[in-house]
Amino acid sequence: MANLIRIQRVPQCLSCIRRFTGFDLSESTNPFYQQVRGKKKTAKEPSTVKVRLLRNIPTYGRKGAIIPVAPGRMRNVWYPQKYAEYMTETHIREMDMRGTVFERDYTFGVKKVEEKSSNPKIEMNRLTPERAIELMSANIPAQLIFYRTPILTQEPEKPPAEPSETSASPAAADLAAASGPLPKPQPTVVYGSVSAADVAAAAKAALAKSEEGARVVLRAEDIVFFIREEDAELSSEPDRIKTLGEFGVEIRVRGGDAIRRTISVRAQEDKGDFL
Repeated sequence: MANLIRIQRVPQCLSCIRRFTGFDLSESTNPFYQQVRGKKKTAKEPSTVKVRLLRNIPTYGRKGAIIPVAPGRMRNVWYPQKYAEYMTETHIREMDMRGTVFERDYTFGVKKVEEKSSNPKIEMNRLTPERAIELMSANIPAQLIFYRTPILTQEPEKPPAEPSETSASPAAADLAAASGPLPKPQPTVVYGSVSAADVAAAAKAALAKSEEGARVVLRAEDIVFFIREEDAELSSEPDRIKTLGEFGVEIRVRGGDAIRRTISVRAQEDKGDFL
């Protein structure tokens, strides 16, 4: 009886347990088991395929040339439109061209651009001073108008005159006041100013209407103002006008004479419609 009963020992190695039980215990009994998958090995598409051109294609090659091209371009564009045909290794071997390096011709069908000199010569046909004066006299108007906003100032109130004991009557006092000298009007100061650069810009704009006049060179240094004495007291800058009124200006040309024009500085509210 003892011989009939055989106590089988439990296998100790994992492979024996798998064979004994018929299933894999690694996933069911090991809580830390993690399945690891290998990288999928898929066939990569070649980066280029060899084709033979059936027509001239700029930057690729002439008809009959064998060149490498991207598979997508050949599959989607060239082959359906019959621009090229595939060249297999069998075709290349039959043409006895094994080992030949096929390259794309990037210069085919491209027009050559002439190289320009890094320091091109600039031909400047300058006007003579005499011709510049003629153009300035013909194109710059006699009066250049500028608009500025005046600064409004309140005149101080004069105290009432005390009646004089020796005055014969109020009528005589009014007559004496009227016969006295009138107060000198003060110039109206404006916000901003009219500078020599402003006059030069206005003169250039007038000259630009003529193709030849646009070639006249004017700078702020070529503008000279004739400022009145009462206006000179308000500004120490001789190249700016800071009051309303009319002023003389001289526009000079380097190496030549000058022309005289009038600068009219008017109040902004007198401008009316925008010109």
